[in-house]
Amino acid sequence: MIKMYVPKDITRKIESKPGPNIGVHDVKYVENGIICVDAADYSGVVYDINGDLCDASITYRFGGNTSIPRFTPPCNRITRNCDFINQKVVFLGGGYIFSHFGHFLTEGLSRTYPGLYKSFQNMKFVVVVRRGTTQLPTWATILFGAIGIAPENIILINRTTRFAGVYVPPQGSVITQHISPIMSRVFDKISKNLGGEKIKTYDKIYLSRSKMNDNRTFGEGNIERIFAKNGYKIVWPETLPLSQQITLARGCRVMAGTAGTALHLALFMKPHGTVVQIKRNKLAPDSAEIQNDICVARKLDFIYIAGSVEDIPSKHFTDAPQIVGVTPELKQFFDDNKFKYTNKDIAFDNVAHEKYMAQRKKYKQKQKLNKVINFVARMISVFGITKYRRQTLREGIINLFR
Repeated sequence: MIKMYVPKDITRKIESKPGPNIGVHDVKYVENGIICVDAADYSGVVYDINGDLCDASITYRFGGNTSIPRFTPPCNRITRNCDFINQKVVFLGGGYIFSHFGHFLTEGLSRTYPGLYKSFQNMKFVVVVRRGTTQLPTWATILFGAIGIAPENIILINRTTRFAGVYVPPQGSVITQHISPIMSRVFDKISKNLGGEKIKTYDKIYLSRSKMNDNRTFGEGNIERIFAKNGYKIVWPETLPLSQQITLARGCRVMAGTAGTALHLALFMKPHGTVVQIKRNKLAPDSAEIQNDICVARKLDFIYIAGSVEDIPSKHFTDAPQIVGVTPELKQFFDDNKFKYTNKDIAFDNVAHEKYMAQRKKYKQKQKLNKVINFVARMISVFGITKYRRQTLREGIINLFR
């Protein structure tokens, strides 16, 4: 069930459906499979020796409207002299979703369910990574291990490679579309293996961004204090080991916080709990669909509240600074749930607003520099022979400045 506290001008229909009941029997096998690496974003797809694409290897995103990789180069043009590894492997995908914790949870694990089965656990699993990357983030290795994929069984590649055979599991989740039941088994196993830390757990927790020090979210202090006054334990996830984060998520009945990666820890909650997401941008598009997918898959109620007080409306998926505060909608939520607070608690935070405006000025300056970099990249990329080569060259130049 979803309940909204959102202004009418940005209200939209948010609904999710259970994903298809896929399983290990749906895994495709490609003899002499070639994992073709997209050099633009270091993702990959699988072809057979004849150059035919294995459709199951495309990673669809955002309801299937976009995919990884965005460009699928013809295999026979770039693999004539590719590397060969004489092993049968499982394809896990790659790209940005393997370097961002939130997207790793919601997308990067979507092909890992063969690791639940003994017949696959001793096989090698392949991840496509950016050139120069020698290891995955520690949290990724820990999560893989909790599923049954040992670190020594992970192969990282950054260029097109042929294998004796490639097993291609269809996606277990498509972001903003569905999460299949098989993924609940994956998260249950992770939770069982990592969620048993001997720490105190709490019925209600608030996951705060206030100690991230990334200059992207301001004004959370007053909101934290109100939740703390009303029985919520304030938790700063980035200050805790992953196992403790999962233990706290597994042990709580209500999880609250501003929109973002931290609330994706709801994947480890037990059924029949509640997630309270405070929207931190004013424009309609945000991560509510993603969070609702999680809540539907894990049988959780979802409360969605407008909390942005920013001067310039922003998108959720942005590097622009954002500021939250006690909006009329958030105050209504407090009143409906009999929260205790004072007038000082709900007052506008002028100090946070000054910091927000200072960061906006820096952000605008950076945007001007990015425009110059993008212009130079476009000019240089015209020397690419094909559309794919031009795109690769352009993104490669831009990545040098990231």
